Amino acid sequence: MTMARCALALVALGLCMTSAGEEQEPPAALHAPYDRLLGAHVKDGMVDYAGLKKEEKGLDAYLETIGKTDPSRLSRNEQLALWINAYNAFTLKLILRKCPVKSIKDIPSRWDTEEWTVGGKKYSLEHIEHKILRKMGEPRIHFAIVCASKSCPDLASEAYLPGKIEEQLTAAAKRFLANKSKGLSTSMESGWFGGKKPVARLSKIFSWFSGDFERGSASVIDFVLPHAPEDAQKFIRANRKEIEVEYLNYDWSLNGK
Repeated sequence: MTMARCALALVALGLCMTSAGEEQEPPAALHAPYDRLLGAHVKDGMVDYAGLKKEEKGLDAYLETIGKTDPSRLSRNEQLALWINAYNAFTLKLILRKCPVKSIKDIPSRWDTEEWTVGGKKYSLEHIEHKILRKMGEPRIHFAIVCASKSCPDLASEAYLPGKIEEQLTAAAKRFLANKSKGLSTSMESGWFGGKKPVARLSKIFSWFSGDFERGSASVIDFVLPHAPEDAQKFIRANRKEIEVEYLNYDWSLNGK
Protein backbone atom coordinates (compact mmCIF):
# COMPACT_ATOMS: atom_id res chain seq x y z
CA MET A 1 0.00 0.00 0.00
CA THR A 2 1.37 3.42 -0.93
CA MET A 3 1.87 6.13 1.72
CA ALA A 4 -1.02 8.16 0.25
CA ARG A 5 -3.43 5.18 0.33
CA CYS A 6 -2.25 4.32 3.86
CA ALA A 7 -2.99 7.86 5.02
CA LEU A 8 -6.49 7.68 3.50
CA ALA A 9 -7.12 4.39 5.27
CA LEU A 10 -6.07 5.88 8.60
CA VAL A 11 -8.40 8.85 8.09
CA ALA A 12 -11.22 6.40 7.45
CA LEU A 13 -10.42 4.73 10.77
CA GLY A 14 -10.49 8.07 12.56
CA LEU A 15 -6.70 8.20 12.99
CA CYS A 16 -4.25 10.98 12.06
CA MET A 17 -0.60 11.02 11.07
CA THR A 18 2.04 13.38 12.42
CA SER A 19 4.38 15.15 10.03
CA ALA A 20 6.97 12.51 10.85
CA GLY A 21 4.60 9.76 9.69
CA GLU A 22 3.74 8.63 13.23
CA GLU A 23 0.19 7.71 14.10
CA GLN A 24 -1.54 10.18 16.47
CA GLU A 25 -4.59 9.68 18.63
CA PRO A 26 -7.98 10.38 17.03
CA PRO A 27 -9.42 13.61 18.52
CA ALA A 28 -12.31 11.77 20.19
CA ALA A 29 -9.95 9.61 22.29
CA LEU A 30 -7.06 12.02 22.72
CA HIS A 31 -8.32 13.71 25.90
CA ALA A 32 -9.95 10.69 27.62
CA PRO A 33 -7.05 10.05 30.09
CA TYR A 34 -6.95 13.73 31.05
CA ASP A 35 -10.73 13.79 31.44
CA ARG A 36 -10.48 10.94 33.95
CA LEU A 37 -7.77 12.74 35.97
CA LEU A 38 -9.83 15.93 36.15
CA GLY A 39 -12.93 14.01 37.22
CA ALA A 40 -10.99 12.33 40.01
CA HIS A 41 -9.06 15.32 41.36
CA VAL A 42 -11.02 18.52 40.60
CA LYS A 43 -14.21 19.51 42.39
CA ASP A 44 -15.93 22.91 42.24
CA GLY A 45 -12.82 24.36 40.63
CA MET A 46 -10.50 23.28 43.45
CA VAL A 47 -7.67 20.88 42.70
CA ASP A 48 -6.56 18.05 44.97
CA TYR A 49 -2.90 18.46 44.09
CA ALA A 50 -1.81 15.80 46.61
CA GLY A 51 -4.10 13.27 45.00
CA LEU A 52 -3.07 14.31 41.50
CA LYS A 53 0.59 13.99 42.49
CA LYS A 54 0.00 10.29 43.14
CA GLU A 55 -1.15 9.94 39.53
CA GLU A 56 1.46 12.21 38.00
CA LYS A 57 2.59 9.46 35.65
CA GLY A 58 -0.87 9.51 34.10
CA LEU A 59 -0.62 13.26 33.56
CA ASP A 60 2.86 12.82 32.09
CA ALA A 61 1.53 10.22 29.65
CA TYR A 62 -1.17 12.64 28.49
CA LEU A 63 1.40 15.42 28.05
CA GLU A 64 3.54 13.05 26.01
CA THR A 65 0.56 12.29 23.77
CA ILE A 66 -0.30 15.91 23.07
CA GLY A 67 3.38 16.56 22.54
CA LYS A 68 3.11 14.32 19.49
CA THR A 69 -0.23 15.70 18.27
CA ASP A 70 -0.01 17.97 15.24
CA PRO A 71 -2.59 20.80 15.65
CA SER A 72 -2.41 21.71 11.97
CA ARG A 73 -4.19 18.45 11.11
CA LEU A 74 -7.14 19.24 13.36
CA SER A 75 -10.38 21.15 12.81
CA ARG A 76 -10.94 24.48 14.56
CA ASN A 77 -12.94 22.93 17.42
CA GLU A 78 -10.37 20.18 17.78
CA GLN A 79 -7.63 22.81 17.98
CA LEU A 80 -9.56 24.82 20.58
CA ALA A 81 -10.01 21.74 22.75
CA LEU A 82 -6.38 20.73 22.31
CA TRP A 83 -4.88 24.11 23.21
CA ILE A 84 -7.21 24.75 26.16
CA ASN A 85 -6.55 21.31 27.63
CA ALA A 86 -2.83 21.67 26.92
CA TYR A 87 -2.63 25.04 28.71
CA ASN A 88 -4.43 23.70 31.77
CA ALA A 89 -2.56 20.40 31.86
CA PHE A 90 0.81 22.15 31.52
CA THR A 91 -0.16 24.47 34.39
CA LEU A 92 -1.09 21.50 36.57
CA LYS A 93 2.27 19.91 35.80
CA LEU A 94 4.07 23.15 36.65
CA ILE A 95 2.37 23.30 40.05
CA LEU A 96 3.06 19.61 40.78
CA ARG A 97 6.71 20.16 39.95
CA LYS A 98 7.00 23.08 42.40
CA CYS A 99 4.69 21.92 45.22
CA PRO A 100 4.34 22.97 47.93
CA VAL A 101 3.70 26.48 46.61
CA LYS A 102 1.25 29.15 47.77
CA SER A 103 0.82 30.88 44.42
CA ILE A 104 1.85 30.39 40.82
CA LYS A 105 3.38 33.85 41.04
CA ASP A 106 5.99 32.39 43.42
CA ILE A 107 7.37 30.36 40.49
CA PRO A 108 10.00 32.25 38.43
CA SER A 109 9.40 32.51 34.67
CA ARG A 110 6.11 30.67 35.15
CA TRP A 111 4.52 31.87 31.93
CA ASP A 112 7.38 32.68 29.55
CA THR A 113 9.60 29.57 29.64
CA GLU A 114 9.36 27.55 26.43
CA GLU A 115 9.26 24.08 27.95
CA TRP A 116 5.87 22.68 26.87
CA THR A 117 5.61 20.52 23.76
CA VAL A 118 2.70 20.31 21.32
CA GLY A 119 3.15 18.75 17.90
CA GLY A 120 6.88 18.42 18.46
CA LYS A 121 7.37 22.16 19.07
CA LYS A 122 8.19 23.96 22.31
CA TYR A 123 5.86 26.66 23.63
CA SER A 124 5.51 28.85 26.69
CA LEU A 125 2.18 29.22 28.47
CA GLU A 126 2.25 32.89 27.46
CA HIS A 127 2.61 31.95 23.78
CA ILE A 128 -0.25 29.45 23.95
CA GLU A 129 -2.55 32.01 25.55
CA HIS A 130 -1.68 35.16 23.63
CA LYS A 131 -0.34 33.95 20.27
CA ILE A 132 -2.58 30.94 19.71
CA LEU A 133 -5.80 30.88 21.73
CA ARG A 134 -6.53 34.62 21.73
CA LYS A 135 -5.76 34.75 18.01
CA MET A 136 -8.58 32.27 17.41
CA GLY A 137 -11.10 35.03 18.15
CA GLU A 138 -13.00 33.17 20.86
CA PRO A 139 -13.24 35.35 24.01
CA ARG A 140 -14.80 32.55 26.05
CA ILE A 141 -11.38 30.89 26.24
CA HIS A 142 -10.70 33.30 29.12
CA PHE A 143 -13.20 31.30 31.22
CA ALA A 144 -11.66 27.97 30.24
CA ILE A 145 -7.91 28.43 30.72
CA VAL A 146 -6.88 28.50 34.36
CA CYS A 147 -3.63 29.80 35.86
CA ALA A 148 -4.01 27.83 39.12
CA SER A 149 -5.34 30.80 41.11
CA LYS A 150 -8.49 31.24 43.18
CA SER A 151 -9.72 34.27 41.24
CA CYS A 152 -9.28 32.46 37.93
CA PRO A 153 -12.34 30.79 36.46
CA ASP A 154 -12.92 27.36 37.95
CA LEU A 155 -10.90 24.56 36.43
CA ALA A 156 -13.52 22.29 34.88
CA SER A 157 -13.71 18.75 36.24
CA GLU A 158 -13.80 17.45 32.68
CA ALA A 159 -11.67 17.88 29.59
CA TYR A 160 -12.80 20.18 26.77
CA LEU A 161 -13.92 18.05 23.84
CA PRO A 162 -14.39 19.07 20.19
CA GLY A 163 -17.91 17.69 19.96
CA LYS A 164 -19.28 19.74 22.83
CA ILE A 165 -16.87 22.63 23.18
CA GLU A 166 -19.50 25.24 22.29
CA GLU A 167 -21.72 24.27 25.21
CA GLN A 168 -18.70 23.81 27.48
CA LEU A 169 -17.40 27.33 26.78
CA THR A 170 -20.83 28.87 27.31
CA ALA A 171 -21.23 26.93 30.57
CA ALA A 172 -17.78 28.10 31.72
CA ALA A 173 -18.70 31.74 31.05
CA LYS A 174 -22.00 31.45 32.90
CA ARG A 175 -20.42 29.59 35.81
CA PHE A 176 -17.77 32.27 36.19
CA LEU A 177 -20.19 35.19 36.06
CA ALA A 178 -22.49 33.47 38.56
CA ASN A 179 -19.68 33.61 41.12
CA LYS A 180 -20.16 36.96 42.89
CA SER A 181 -16.79 36.82 44.63
CA LYS A 182 -14.71 36.64 41.45
CA GLY A 183 -16.88 36.91 38.34
CA LEU A 184 -19.66 39.48 38.65
CA SER A 185 -21.52 41.26 41.42
CA THR A 186 -24.09 44.06 41.12
CA SER A 187 -25.43 46.48 43.72
CA MET A 188 -26.80 49.94 44.40
CA GLU A 189 -24.25 51.94 46.38
CA SER A 190 -23.99 55.40 47.91
CA GLY A 191 -22.65 58.04 45.56
CA TRP A 192 -19.98 60.62 46.37
CA PHE A 193 -22.54 63.40 46.68
CA GLY A 194 -25.43 61.44 48.14
CA GLY A 195 -28.01 59.36 46.37
CA LYS A 196 -27.42 55.92 44.94
CA LYS A 197 -25.42 54.64 42.00
CA PRO A 198 -25.67 51.25 40.25
CA VAL A 199 -22.36 49.38 40.20
CA ALA A 200 -21.28 46.25 38.35
CA ARG A 201 -18.07 44.73 39.68
CA LEU A 202 -16.33 42.44 37.24
CA SER A 203 -13.28 40.22 37.29
CA LYS A 204 -10.12 42.02 36.24
CA ILE A 205 -10.00 39.57 33.35
CA PHE A 206 -12.54 41.86 31.67
CA SER A 207 -10.17 44.78 32.08
CA TRP A 208 -6.98 42.97 31.08
CA PHE A 209 -8.56 41.56 27.91
CA SER A 210 -11.27 44.12 27.21
CA GLY A 211 -10.43 44.19 23.50
CA ASP A 212 -11.21 40.49 23.17
CA PHE A 213 -14.68 40.94 24.66
CA GLU A 214 -15.43 44.08 22.68
CA ARG A 215 -14.45 42.51 19.36
CA GLY A 216 -17.90 41.04 18.77
CA SER A 217 -19.81 43.33 21.15
CA ALA A 218 -20.24 47.07 21.57
CA SER A 219 -18.81 46.91 25.09
CA VAL A 220 -17.71 44.52 27.80
CA ILE A 221 -21.14 44.89 29.43
CA ASP A 222 -22.79 43.88 26.15
CA PHE A 223 -20.71 40.72 26.17
CA VAL A 224 -21.47 40.01 29.83
CA LEU A 225 -25.26 40.42 29.62
CA PRO A 226 -26.30 37.16 27.91
CA HIS A 227 -23.93 35.12 30.10
CA ALA A 228 -24.85 36.74 33.43
CA PRO A 229 -27.36 35.27 35.94
CA GLU A 230 -30.95 36.39 35.47
CA ASP A 231 -30.97 38.75 38.48
CA ALA A 232 -27.78 40.46 37.30
CA GLN A 233 -29.21 40.81 33.78
CA LYS A 234 -32.32 42.53 35.13
CA PHE A 235 -30.22 44.89 37.27
CA ILE A 236 -27.93 45.84 34.39
CA ARG A 237 -30.76 46.40 31.94
CA ALA A 238 -32.72 48.51 34.44
CA ASN A 239 -29.68 50.71 35.12
CA ARG A 240 -27.89 50.48 31.77
CA LYS A 241 -27.37 54.22 31.24
CA GLU A 242 -26.07 54.98 34.73
CA ILE A 243 -24.20 51.80 35.64
CA GLU A 244 -20.55 52.11 36.68
CA VAL A 245 -18.09 49.28 36.06
CA GLU A 246 -15.52 48.52 38.74
CA TYR A 247 -13.20 45.56 39.15
CA LEU A 248 -12.89 42.95 41.87
CA ASN A 249 -9.62 42.24 43.67
CA TYR A 250 -7.70 39.32 42.17
CA ASP A 251 -6.65 36.52 44.51
CA TRP A 252 -3.53 34.79 43.17
CA SER A 253 -3.39 32.15 45.91
CA LEU A 254 -3.37 28.54 44.75
CA ASN A 255 -6.64 26.92 43.65
CA GLY A 256 -5.87 23.83 45.70
CA LYS A 257 -7.16 22.03 48.74
